[in-house]
Formats: sequence, C-alpha cells, structure tokens
Amino acid sequence: MNFAFLPDLLALALLIVILLLLRHRHPQERTNLWLLGLFITLVEAVAHTFYAHDGPPQRILHVVVMDCYLLAGIVFVWASGGYSISSRSRLWYLTLNALPLLDLTTMYGLHLNTPIVYFPCIATGLVIGVASSLYLRRSWHLAALHVFGWMALGYLIHMANYRAAVYWSLCCVYATATFNFQRRLPRESTGRLAIVTGFMIWSLNLLLHPWIVSYRSYADIASHIWNMQKSLISIGMILVMLEEQISSNEWLALHDELTGLPNRRLFADRLQSAIERCERTRSRMALLIVDLNGFKKINDTMGHQAGDQVLREVSSNLKRGIRASDTLARLGGDEFIIVATDAEQDESMEHFVNSVRHAVERPIVVEGKSMIMTASLGVAIYPDDAHDSVRLLRIADQRMYATKHRVGMVPSKGVTGLTASVGDTAVIAIASGQR
Repeated sequence: MNFAFLPDLLALALLIVILLLLRHRHPQERTNLWLLGLFITLVEAVAHTFYAHDGPPQRILHVVVMDCYLLAGIVFVWASGGYSISSRSRLWYLTLNALPLLDLTTMYGLHLNTPIVYFPCIATGLVIGVASSLYLRRSWHLAALHVFGWMALGYLIHMANYRAAVYWSLCCVYATATFNFQRRLPRESTGRLAIVTGFMIWSLNLLLHPWIVSYRSYADIASHIWNMQKSLISIGMILVMLEEQISSNEWLALHDELTGLPNRRLFADRLQSAIERCERTRSRMALLIVDLNGFKKINDTMGHQAGDQVLREVSSNLKRGIRASDTLARLGGDEFIIVATDAEQDESMEHFVNSVRHAVERPIVVEGKSMIMTASLGVAIYPDDAHDSVRLLRIADQRMYATKHRVGMVPSKGVTGLTASVGDTAVIAIASGQR
C-alpha cells in the first residue's frame, strides 16, 4: 500500500463531505452529478493507493482505476453539458458513446496487449459515434470528429501503443468537460476559474501520461499535480454552490418567492425611480392596485395550495397583460400593484385599466376546476393626484376599497364574496373599478 497518497485521499474525502452538507441547501440535479463524479474519483484514488511500488499494477486494481477515470469523466461531461434527465436524446448519445470507451479501458486494465481484441471495439465505437451524431444530434461535425478520433485510436492500437490510445481517449473526455464548464458556468464566478483550471490540468495530465511514464524522474511531480486538480475541482464546485446560494438569497430578498414578482422592498425603489423619471421628463404615471375578489373563500374551501396556484396563475396573466416597461409587484396576500409610465392620455389610461381587468379575468384551471377571478382596482395618477409615493399609494388604496364597498365585497356586511356557477366554470366575485 502506498501511504504517500493518504493525505490527498483524506483531503478529497473531506471536500466530498462538505459538498454533501451543501447539497441539503442546494438540491439540484447538477450537484448530485458532481458528487457522483467525485465519489467515483475517490474510488479510483483508494484503488490507486494499493498499487505496487514497482512493477505493473494488479489487473483488478488497474481495471478499477481505468474504468473510474472514464466513468468520472463521463459523469462530469454529463454535469457540464446540460444533459438533463428530460433531454433523452443527449443522454442516449452520451451513454451509447461511453460503452465502447468503457470496453477499451477495461481491456487495457486487464493487460490485453493484442491488437485483434481492440479492433471490434474500435469498429463498434466508430459506427455508434457516427450513427448517434447523425440521428440523435443531427450534426455532421460531431460525426466527423468521431471518425477522426476512432481512426486515430485504431492507428495507435495497430502500432501497439495501447497506453497512448487509452489515455488520449480519456484526455478527449476530460477536455470536453473543460470546454463545457468554460462555456456554461457564469463568467463572473470564482468557482468557474477553479473548475475549468482543474479540468484543464486533468486533461493535460492524461495527454502527457504516456510520455511521463518513460521519464521516471518526473513521476513524483506528475503524481502531485495529478492529485492537485481533484482538490481544485472540488473547491471550485463548493465555491460555485456558495456563490449561487448567495445570489439566490439576494434575489429572494427582493422578490416574492411564490410568484417571482418584485416584493414590497424592490417595488418601493422602482416606484421612487419612476417618480423621479417622470419629474425630469414632465410626464404622467399611473399607480394601479389590484385586489382579488373572493380569494379568502378559495383558501377556506379549497385550501392554501389551491390559493397559491391561483396567485401564480393570476400573476402570470398580469405579466402578459402589461407592457415590458411597466412594473408589476406583489405586495402580499392577494394584492398586486402596477406602475405604468407614460400615461399621457385618458384614453390610454382607460385602455390600460381594461387590459389589466381582462388579464385578471382570463380563465384559469385550479386543481382541475375552471374558474374566473375578478378584482377591485384602485388608480392614482402622478402628478394629478399626488407628487410622492406615500400619497399615491394611499389614494390608490382608498379608491380600491371604495370600489369594494360599492359592489358589496367588503366583509362589513357579512359578505366575503359572491359566487355564481356557470356550467363547469366558477365565476368568483364581481367587482372592478377605475378612475
């Protein structure tokens, strides 16, 4: 047993434990793939510690190490290239092309040094690579790369250079992971730099390994570099997860978690910015409060899960019903608020209010039941009604509640909402108001 590998082995195991702890806060498919790839790498490192100091490794250990190199690389390509469970064609492409490579590494691990046993594997890999590229990926470029790659492997095997054939094929796998991580991870991420650098070192190690073994004086340096990139990649993955968690927390601090809309805090900043812009350009702005009618009855009769679905559906309809320049936010409960800039004409304001009302009243399906929501609307105009955000909000809120009083939606008279049934469609509440 080679005890010199134990410190690096323990370091890798500790980093995997840290990733496992972070996974509970960051449950993504990609994180699970990262952990799977690192676990396979850990198995390879454990098997490597039992290598003999001199002479060739035992066959079973050699097979474990070589297959783990390939399987870990394939998992990392999967994690880096967007091969999600839903993209079945990409998964089939990756799996089918991994099988001939797995045969190649296994035969090399078993010390089969006869070209004739490798040629059926190479022919199979060539056919699978071309067919899967054309049928699953619709790419002539990938097909050409497979032809070139397998023909090069065939030449190396023909020249009895088995080590170069296997390690250079592994280099291609890890170079693919390097390219995918470079392209897909956020550019501003510190973890991206560590991950891409780690995989680049890994692919270079695999590329140079057939040459290094011929120069034993460099073996110790190469061994330390070989173990370094595993820790570098693990640290990079931890950094990416922490950075994404921080970004998620910042987003949640400014957005409603249920609907994804700006919350009260972000809306206050945008409202103030809109007022300042209108003051500079001497233009008008409309502030519209939307309060759903009969929403409490949905929560009481159908449950809060159905209520949450209603809020998501209504918010989605509202987003489609306003302009891209307008701001839609959820203040809490069943109350939404919209800031519409450039409200220059009364006709355009009437059209805007009607478009919001129609968006709310668009039929939705909740738990298999079709229903139509309505809302009470309250509008305040800058600068006609007020010049500051506090007064604009107060006026819009008062007008919204005045609308509810006029149509009997306020529970002061013991009424929580009016419901009529038309066929299979529940029409909930009745009110809308405008300035």
